[in-house]
Amino acid sequence: MQKDLFKATGRGMLAGVPAAFAFLSFKDLDKDGSIANLVADLSLPTTPVSDVHKQWVCDNTVSFLELSAFDRFIPGSLMSPEAGIDYISSTLILMHPFSYGSVHISASEPTAVPAIDHNYLDNEIDVRILLKGYKLLREIYKTSPLKEHIVTEVNPGAEIQTDADLTEYIRRTLGTTFHPIGTASMLPRKDGGVVDSRLKVYGTQNLRVVDASIIPIHLSAHLQGTLYAIAEKAADLIKEDVQC
Repeated sequence: MQKDLFKATGRGMLAGVPAAFAFLSFKDLDKDGSIANLVADLSLPTTPVSDVHKQWVCDNTVSFLELSAFDRFIPGSLMSPEAGIDYISSTLILMHPFSYGSVHISASEPTAVPAIDHNYLDNEIDVRILLKGYKLLREIYKTSPLKEHIVTEVNPGAEIQTDADLTEYIRRTLGTTFHPIGTASMLPRKDGGVVDSRLKVYGTQNLRVVDASIIPIHLSAHLQGTLYAIAEKAADLIKEDVQC
């Protein structure tokens, strides 16, 4: 009904969608298996989740890349919007990068800023995934009915076509999407875990952590829904302990 209304009048729920999101598995991007073959031979840092990370490449239910589209200009690119121009902005979010960074204590003072090395795009596989994502985005914008609403690509621009140029653009514009997790992971203590399966901090009697920091590996979705579930589970655990 809403689709018919939009087609007939340009009004209704579909006329007011501010953003759209798509989550793609590794195979959605790597149809010829060329990147997957590289992952199979990849040596990752030894962590409790690195083996799982590689296994997800072959799992069609796990999203590796998020594509988004917004009905406005999104700040943070290499240009500024022009007055009187309508924009559609898209982002690519690599949800499970193969480049591993690090966080270390930098001083004995507990309030000191830690030493953080994001190590973005250190692994060439991440670049290859993002390159395929960019090419897919361009295909989408050149496909009806969306293409009828596009006048021109302004960023990175039609002149940016080669893999080398696109890679340079990706490296210059890369940023974080602010979905931090994992600083108090639910893992065995021997693997660097901070909380147990009842969300209690190891070595304490009744101190729990209930937030995104307990998630040891990134989700294939936005965090909000999972955090609601974690909070509900924590409430049940607390009530169980009180009843005992």
